[in-house]
Amino acid sequence: METIGLSKLATIPYLDLSDIQGRTLSSLCFYDDGWKMWISAGDQLIQIQAWPAESFYFARAPERQSDLCLQTLNFIAQRASFPEVMKAFVGLQDDIFNVSASLAKIGFLHASRESIKQGINRMVITEVEYILSVCRSMFDLLQEIVSRLWKSVQLVNGSVRTKPLKDSFADMIMQSGNQASAAQISQKFGLPPPLSDVYVRHSDFFLNLRRFRDNVVHRGVQVQTIFTGDRGFLIAGNLRAFSDWNIWREEEKEPNNLVPLLPALGVVVHQTLIACEGFFHTLEQVIRFPSPLVPRDGPLYERILQR
Repeated sequence: METIGLSKLATIPYLDLSDIQGRTLSSLCFYDDGWKMWISAGDQLIQIQAWPAESFYFARAPERQSDLCLQTLNFIAQRASFPEVMKAFVGLQDDIFNVSASLAKIGFLHASRESIKQGINRMVITEVEYILSVCRSMFDLLQEIVSRLWKSVQLVNGSVRTKPLKDSFADMIMQSGNQASAAQISQKFGLPPPLSDVYVRHSDFFLNLRRFRDNVVHRGVQVQTIFTGDRGFLIAGNLRAFSDWNIWREEEKEPNNLVPLLPALGVVVHQTLIACEGFFHTLEQVIRFPSPLVPRDGPLYERILQR
């Protein structure tokens, strides 16, 4: 991790470094009616004329409508970018990029099916397995960030006594082999009720995802045959755990109980991101964090986006 003096960083007009409290800067890329970018060179900071092909950047609004804004990324980049969470945060960023790439590859494979011909089924299966694995790992990266922040927090309610959290999401939601209630989680870890409620809210999805992923990765269960339809790839509608999540509308279903694959993967990715969003939205409400590094009243609205 490179270190740049605050006096040099202060030349970037978008930053407020008055309350930095040891935090790092997640990005020196800004979009403000055009790209404004800085790079570090040794202990120097240089503004460059360039634009990103792939990056996280601060802006009032996305440069492209396809660029993504998440509370998860914005909260950590703006208010919780402490050195102890950055490794997991970078891992979470990479997972979001990688899942996006896998979903795009499935669309590309279907569009190229006539030229690929042989082996396309196996290509899609590997992407499905990868997406399940990455979404499962995102829960533990999420928990790693939460547990590290929790070690040095100042709660809004100062009467609550905190206790160390587990680094595994599963270890947070299970007690004696059973799913824990919000009250049990609060009692065991000293969590405020809103945060315990978030764990419980996402427990069922996480356990279904973990079971599905573990069956495929560790127990040799195969992802079933992928069929090719005119509008996309298809799977059997009775595939667990997809069949448990009430995903498809009646008009999407094909003969022989075949259903489109992408909505199923979309639910997995969406629910994983919703869990991340819920945790960091709640953390921001119950914990005192430093002020944003790119403030609302500065030249840019406080938002970090992914492209």
